Amino acid sequence: MPLPHELLEQIAAKSRAAESRARWDTRLDLAGTAFVCMLCSAAGIGLIGFAIHTTDIWIGRASFWGGVALGNSGIIFTLLAAYRRGERRGDW
Repeated sequence: MPLPHELLEQIAAKSRAAESRARWDTRLDLAGTAFVCMLCSAAGIGLIGFAIHTTDIWIGRASFWGGVALGNSGIIFTLLAAYRRGERRGDW
């Protein structure tokens, strides 16, 4: 015996709502990831900029390499964390 048409419409509506929510969660997570990547990049560039303007060579070298490390590692670890969250959610 086939299911009534109203019941099929309700099931389809719930499925569409769940899919829409999943897409929204994915977009929100990717937007947050992009923001954190830009924040890490800006912090790294800020440290490198401080290294350019300082007069002490040791502080300059430390802030230059700290900026390089913070910028690169912050972006890499943020993207890896986003990938793991996407895997757990089933996005890819």
